[in-house]
Amino acid sequence: EAKTKEDTIEIAVQVNGKVRAKVNVTMEEDEDAVFAKVMESEAARFINGMQIVKKIYVKGKIYNIVVKQ
Repeated sequence: EAKTKEDTIEIAVQVNGKVRAKVNVTMEEDEDAVFAKVMESEAARFINGMQIVKKIYVKGKIYNIVVKQ
């Protein structure tokens, strides 16, 4: 059973409710490490220059970021 589990998984990154990118993370990574990967992904262009209102991370499923100008 341990061998059937994936080491890395792909999670969706949403910015204001729209999927903007997908990043590969491990199950052991904490929220800060995942956010660093999000900022290296395609989603960064929708976040840069904006004020982050809220960050919601559901481990192993999705990273949602709410931004405003």
